[in-house]
Amino acid sequence: MNSDIPDELLLSIYDVEGQELFELFALALGVKEKWTGKGINFCSIVSAKTGICPEDCAFCGQSSKVKKNEKIKVSPLISESEIVEAAKRARANGAREFSIVTSGTSVKEKVELNIISNAVKRIKNEVGITPCASLGLMSYEDLLFLKNSGLEIFHHNIETSRDYFPNICSTHKYEDNVISLKNARKAGLKICCGVIIGMGESRIDRIKMAKEIKELDVDNIPVNFLNPIKGTPLENSSMLTPMECLKTIAIFRFVNPGKNILAQGGREVNLRQLQPLALLAGANGMLLGDYLLTRGRTPSLDFEMINDLGFEKP
Repeated sequence: MNSDIPDELLLSIYDVEGQELFELFALALGVKEKWTGKGINFCSIVSAKTGICPEDCAFCGQSSKVKKNEKIKVSPLISESEIVEAAKRARANGAREFSIVTSGTSVKEKVELNIISNAVKRIKNEVGITPCASLGLMSYEDLLFLKNSGLEIFHHNIETSRDYFPNICSTHKYEDNVISLKNARKAGLKICCGVIIGMGESRIDRIKMAKEIKELDVDNIPVNFLNPIKGTPLENSSMLTPMECLKTIAIFRFVNPGKNILAQGGREVNLRQLQPLALLAGANGMLLGDYLLTRGRTPSLDFEMINDLGFEKP
């Protein structure tokens, strides 16, 4: 299965019900295990730089569009040692990958780049966990510098489809995201690039997302589900049903059969009691612990879940 699957066939997945629904999940599970095996990948993150961002992304609690009375505390880039300690906690909790995440359009200042670079070196050499970074729109030169420091993965989401992107962000273009991802690939980095489902996009937009990511040939695909943050333009968005989320995961698996697909942000509030089904509907990974501005599950619950499902530990 690949991006040549007709849109109409993929759209029909959203109409599947009853016994056929679980046959659909079984098919997605079979595709996942054929291409990626029975292992489950866990990653963790640290919000290394937090606060007001000049971008106006409608979903983000750090955006310039957040209502004044809901703005969060601004925190400059934390120290190298604090980043390394966060990586050690992530590894102790069972994560295999660890991402340094910063707010803002990009990281350009040499002082900040050097702190991140030094932290990456220590994470690679001392902690024994795969270093990743999510730093916004980055140049090839800066990404190459971080690659030479030991960075292995660069994370940057396309967020939504090319067509729907202007409804979510006006301060940069969809193509700017693509350029940063291509810069990372040119620098020799693996790419983690995902989406957020539930921001008002259509079902066909979701199929376009899956196919656009296929064209970018990324390695890891986080599928996030909107967890509306108070003060943002999307704070009153309706929650998705668990089945809508699960069917979307299956679509991403069918379009991207050999990639790591992770059920990420918002899974707790959107999937609710059906979180285990994400791993039966095509996902082969999850984020472990807390997100940037919202709480995640206790790691022990996620490991209990994969054990109960009979999947392999990372």
